[in-house]
Amino acid sequence: MAQIQRGQPLYEQLMWRIKAQIASGVLHIGDKLPSVREMALIEGLNPNTVAKAYKALETQNVIETVTGKGTFVRENEGIVDDKLLAQLRLKMTEIVIEAKRASIDAKQLHSWIEELYGEIS
Repeated sequence: MAQIQRGQPLYEQLMWRIKAQIASGVLHIGDKLPSVREMALIEGLNPNTVAKAYKALETQNVIETVTGKGTFVRENEGIVDDKLLAQLRLKMTEIVIEAKRASIDAKQLHSWIEELYGEIS
């Protein structure tokens, strides 16, 4: 079970853990996820919280549920969602503003991005 972070809903924390596992290669396309009940036991969460996270991940095309078979990591299919791109750009804009305010230069930001990509790859 991962450490709980205050201020962020538990279902969102679970979503990010699953996305991070996919990004880092712990989970691969086609891998089966635990059932809602199993994941609730593993994570120490209410099954409704896990169901909410799974539903949100399905909406984002990260996972898919096949009736009678389970929930699986979905192939990205190389489709980039315009809404997701806009959200990412907004988050990056916020990070850049905060970095500039804290006198962190672009070179340092690039270094952090490369470092994080390396950790997740």
